[in-house]
Amino acid sequence: MRIACGCCDVVSYFPQHSGIIVKPSIAAIQHFQTKGWAVGSSPKEDFCPKHASPSKRKGATIMAENTAPVADKPRDMSREDRAIIFDKLNEVYGKDAYKAPWTDGMVAKDLGVPRDWVSVTRDAMFGPAGSNPLFDDFLLESARMESQFRTYASACEAATQAVDAQKAAQAALSKQMDVYRALARKVEREIGR
Repeated sequence: MRIACGCCDVVSYFPQHSGIIVKPSIAAIQHFQTKGWAVGSSPKEDFCPKHASPSKRKGATIMAENTAPVADKPRDMSREDRAIIFDKLNEVYGKDAYKAPWTDGMVAKDLGVPRDWVSVTRDAMFGPAGSNPLFDDFLLESARMESQFRTYASACEAATQAVDAQKAAQAALSKQMDVYRALARKVEREIGR
């Protein structure tokens, strides 16, 4: 019996007839497999020991390692960037603080530059960030509303638990009442005789 590799011209043989005894085909498959061959269901799927692993066959693609893309180094602030930020800060920064509704983040977003650049330029040329009265009022009101909402949510949770407890108590009382009524009927029948 003969086997040929599906990738190259390598051929191997198995003596199926040795004298009078004819060996079964399963013996040939086992013979080729012990020699390192990959025996497939058709001749095109038979591979020699060199091509037995799928990665060594023709047309097999080797998976490239997935490496995380390397982020570019952030660019440094140029003189022009500093001048643009300075002009914008002149426009939106008051005596000791930003004018409403400006902040470092809003300036950075408006100019399309990193927030750190705005913070560094403002600290060096104008002073501290100061506070924006409108923004401070918003933060104070947000904290107050969030506190009220948490109080309301906990009160709702307590009310829900109380309703569940009342339903459970009512169910238990209903079962006891059913037992009592059955006993009362039994007593009435006994007395009524």
